[in-house]
Amino acid sequence: MDKRLGLSAASPQTLLLDFDGVLSLNASSLLLLALHEGINRHTELPIEATVTQFKAISTFPQRESLRVLFAGLGIEQHLNAEIDALRSLTAVRGTPLALGEGVEAFCAEQRARGVRLRVFSTMDRATARRSLLDGLFGPEDYVALDHSSKADPDTYAALLAAEGEVDPGQWLLVDDSPLALRAAKIAGLRTVLMRGAVFSDDDVSAFGSFIDAQVTSFAELGAHLAAQDAPPAARPPAGRAPLPASRL
Repeated sequence: MDKRLGLSAASPQTLLLDFDGVLSLNASSLLLLALHEGINRHTELPIEATVTQFKAISTFPQRESLRVLFAGLGIEQHLNAEIDALRSLTAVRGTPLALGEGVEAFCAEQRARGVRLRVFSTMDRATARRSLLDGLFGPEDYVALDHSSKADPDTYAALLAAEGEVDPGQWLLVDDSPLALRAAKIAGLRTVLMRGAVFSDDDVSAFGSFIDAQVTSFAELGAHLAAQDAPPAARPPAGRAPLPASRL
């Protein structure tokens, strides 16, 4: 079920955009498949178990969490090679990692409205899929997470402090991970879940109180944000979903 953004008056001034599962809608599912294949090169693990681990790894510092996973499975000696393989991916089983439909138009629209866009991802400069954002984002647009966890509210508090932001409600995180949205909400940010193929309805429902809204595309996200700047009489009444529930 969709929920209205808990906005006080207008749309946020800064958007934090996850890459895997948001800017690239198919990246999360493809990276999950690649991780599963990498593990099974060395030991047998059911896909269901890989899915469970991946959902946490996507928000925790990746090298550290993968190290725990590989050590627990007895294959830590293969960790560096498999991390390098994941970082170099541009396609999985012939399917390329790609930007989501409408990303370029959404970014142009938001910048024209004076909204600042930041890439909030565990990718570093050596990650091959980051090249998909060349020309769309500059080096200054990336949040340097380093070893910080997206599941830790202090990560967001530290970012706001570094930016001199005293009103966390002016920032919004768009992510496909409910765990990341939980941390952002605790830190006072607004939150939007981008629905994808990895996180199930059960995953989402457990974090419902931390998720202000759910969307399935950048067209929906753009329309949703634009509605916040509309005159009060034109906004959806409180308690009603601005997006069709059937889409979710």
